[in-house]
Amino acid sequence: MSELAISSTKWLAISLRNGAGIVFNLNDTKQWQYLQPDVANIQSQQKTNDDDDENTSDLNRNLIKFTPDGQKLVINGQNKQIYIYVPSDDKNTYWQLQRIITVIKRASALDLTNDFLLIADKSGDVYQTDLLTTNNVTLTGENCLMGHLSMLLDIAFVRTDDEQEYILTADRDEKIRLSHYPNAYNIEGYCLGHTEFVSHVKLIDSNRILSASGDGTLRLWYLPDCIQLNVFDSKILTSSAKQIFYGQSSSSEDQSSSSINHSIWKMDVASASDVFLAFSIYADRAHSIYLTTLANLEKASNEQRKLTFNSKYGTIIDYCFSSNDLYILFDSHNLLTVNILSVLSCDKSEYVQDDDSSISTVLATKGFHLMNNINSLEVIFKQLFKTRGDPGDSSYHKRKNQRLEEQEEKRRKKQEKQSTTNENV
Repeated sequence: MSELAISSTKWLAISLRNGAGIVFNLNDTKQWQYLQPDVANIQSQQKTNDDDDENTSDLNRNLIKFTPDGQKLVINGQNKQIYIYVPSDDKNTYWQLQRIITVIKRASALDLTNDFLLIADKSGDVYQTDLLTTNNVTLTGENCLMGHLSMLLDIAFVRTDDEQEYILTADRDEKIRLSHYPNAYNIEGYCLGHTEFVSHVKLIDSNRILSASGDGTLRLWYLPDCIQLNVFDSKILTSSAKQIFYGQSSSSEDQSSSSINHSIWKMDVASASDVFLAFSIYADRAHSIYLTTLANLEKASNEQRKLTFNSKYGTIIDYCFSSNDLYILFDSHNLLTVNILSVLSCDKSEYVQDDDSSISTVLATKGFHLMNNINSLEVIFKQLFKTRGDPGDSSYHKRKNQRLEEQEEKRRKKQEKQSTTNENV
């Protein structure tokens, strides 16, 4: 799936196929640029990809991101290469490729500071690389900060108000781990409570995070104590939401009672004049987004809105916040902007906001290929759910057992090497 990212300097970036991207200056949308890495390099690298990656790239989250200062753009090429772009010195371009980072396995999630990049992969490993250098680099086991026994679905760097630094990792085994940085072997604790895979972790402030899961809940946690402050059930939130149509109303979506339909498909948060929240559930993923505030959730005031888009706009690919505005990208090449304060205060059944269509026009007329593999993503999303029954019968448990055996083999070889060294001494 194509993804959106917006920098603190008001540049909007969209990931495209084969590691390419497009950037727009939101302060002047006439300033835009198509970013494309070296195609020959991509094809050469793709030939070396091993088969065990399969289609797990479709599970990725946060794979196009800006540094907090907006001076670097990171795009995961899905070919085991990550591209770092910086503002260009050339008057004819706005951004230029600075360096390429080659990883061992394709990334499943990224997070970054102005100084370094954290890379999580599907095998459960987390790598770090410096963002202050300009040289291309190929990561090795020496760059690995820590490992997990489960697939990682999201990662976040946290600096709490007491200046302690941590890495948050969300995995398929229902857990959120809080590890010290840079000594990630020192685990501070676990946020436990979800009953299915944890798909998202978002920072609210220096001591609170919000998580989303396949179990259909959003959970608020306090760090570093890993205490659950609140749990919000999507069934309750969605059933009490006021529906607003963007454009004329269209056909309704799947409203069956299957438990997967209330699992959290996507979530984004923004701390502006309030802590705003946008999320999608599996049943409504194609055309609806739920909007609310954290204060509303905590007070259970039921002021959330279900914003449903007319099918003429196409299928929702991604969305993200920039201050009080939510940008939504559709597979029809439409990019819409909604002001969340206006939506939350809207008492009508229909809502339309005047939009600058210049970005949509560029996307539609220049032939850019947005990634909309929602059908394959649905299949893989369902595979994340645990199979209830005999653990040995599920592919999930087979992969987990294989991972445990690999970890044990690594431990055994390390012990043998240490014993040999001691004997030689």
